[in-house]
Formats: sequence, structure tokens, C-alpha cells
Amino acid sequence: MASVRKTLYILGTILVILGGLEYALFKHLSKTTAGLKREEATNPKDLLLSANDIRFSTEDGVDLFGWLILGKANYPAVVFAHDYRSDRSQTLSKLEGLITTINKEGYFIFLFDFRGHGESGSRSGLGFLESRDLEGALKAVLRYKQISRRIAVVGVGMGAIAASQAVRTVDEVKFLVLDSVYDNIPSKFSEEIITELPFLSFTRPVLAGAVALNLRQMLRLSSTDLGLDSQMAALYPKAILFVESKPLRSEAKALYEAAKEPKELLQMKETATGELIGEDRQMYNSQLIDKIHQYLPAVSHQKTLEISK
Repeated sequence: MASVRKTLYILGTILVILGGLEYALFKHLSKTTAGLKREEATNPKDLLLSANDIRFSTEDGVDLFGWLILGKANYPAVVFAHDYRSDRSQTLSKLEGLITTINKEGYFIFLFDFRGHGESGSRSGLGFLESRDLEGALKAVLRYKQISRRIAVVGVGMGAIAASQAVRTVDEVKFLVLDSVYDNIPSKFSEEIITELPFLSFTRPVLAGAVALNLRQMLRLSSTDLGLDSQMAALYPKAILFVESKPLRSEAKALYEAAKEPKELLQMKETATGELIGEDRQMYNSQLIDKIHQYLPAVSHQKTLEISK
């Protein structure tokens, strides 16, 4: 009987510990999906840019907010899809040189807040639901008849995931920038937990599975497997520019290799997922300005160039 009681005590202790860890994980992920709400630090008026406030809705009924920075009639538009824990205001501030330069040339610029970020409603989908937001953004942009039927999408981190999924059937999107795209969302957020709580490092595979299970329940997902590698080929014939920092992540390399030509890989010291200050910011902005000029020419009658193989 003593051995039985001891076994039951051990099992009970384990269940209590597991229950506590599950509760802590659920609370952490609940906070994570809350996204980021904050007051706008920078808006187009601060940069003397003429813009319209745009409110639009997704197919699943989420109200989103954006800015359409006005360009010249029959010029293309560039849509910016921000990273997790960012927003349109931070994007405008960080990429000011890029945005103001191409806007002065005539390009329309559309920046918006993903769900759970900035002024937009609902909770963050962490990359699982944001393709719906970008689909709504593209529809909002295409309602403006003065915009050329040629669009580029610049997606950063979570925004790159959304871009990979949302633009496949949108013929007007000719050029796609995927900055620091990733495919395994549960792994990414489990690594963040381990960074905060290093003693959990030995639970890495189990923790990633627990994160995936919790996210499926919280976000009502049928699966947490994005399968972006199989979707990359479906982006053809759109030109794709992958932007990555050095050294190249194996996940990014696999996604790049899965994409069809025309495609290009641009490796830089820093990308828009980081601080991107000083010379790194200038280099990033100038590189993307050159690529937009090359692959989405401003003049509507000029043929869009393909990326060299």
C-alpha cells in the first residue's frame, strides 16, 4: 500500500506541475495574441504627405484601419504589411526614406494595421489569420481607379507570411518582397518562451507541440502547419524578392528554393524585423527603392522587368 500511495503521490505531483505549466502557457499565449495596441507615433501628416484615412473590413468581420498616401494618376501602389508587434505608424517611421522617395515619384503607398495591432480590432492571429487582413487591404486599394492595376506588396515577418498566402490569386500584384519570412509559427513562439524561461529548453519539442495545440484551440484553427513551402510555387509568375539577414536561416533557404523563377535573394546585415538604424536603414531603403524601380516601374506603359535568373 505504501508503494501505491507513493506512486499516486508522484503522479499527482506531476499532474499538478503539468497543469500549472499548461495554465502558464495558456496565459502567455493569450497575452501574445492580444497583439500590440499603442498610440501612433508617426503619421503621414508629420512627413507632409497627403493621405486618406481608410477603414475596411475582412471577410471574417474584423475592422481594420490604414492610410492611403496619394500618388500620381495611373501610377502603381506599394502595400506594406508589417511584422508582429509592429504597426503602420512604426513602419512609416522605420521605412520613411523608402516610402517618401517612391511616393514623391508618384507611387501610391498603403499602410495598414493588422488585426490586434495599432487601431485595428480583434486579437492577433500571429500569422495564421492575417492573410484575410491583407486580402481586405488589397481590395481597398483596388477600389481606387486612379491607381494602376499593378501593385507591389512588401511583407515583413508576420506580414511576409500573410503576403505569401494572400496574393496568389490577385493578378494585380506583380512584385512581392518577403522580408524574414518564416513557416513554423509554434516553433517561433516556443523559442520566445524558452528565451524568457531558459530552464524549459529541455522541453523544446514538447513545448512546440503544446504551443501548437493551444493556438489551434484559441484561434480555432484546423491546423498550425502553414505549408508555405508548397505554396511558394503557386506565386508564379509574380516576381519575388526574399530579404534575409546573414547567415541565411535554413527555413528561409528552403522557402526560397521552393519558389519558382523569377526570384531573387538579397542578404543584408539587417532587415526590417530588427532595429534598422543608421547606415543599415539607409542601405535597406536604397536597396528596396532600386528593386521597386526595377521590377515595378512607375510608368504604366513600361514593361515590368523580370528578375534575372
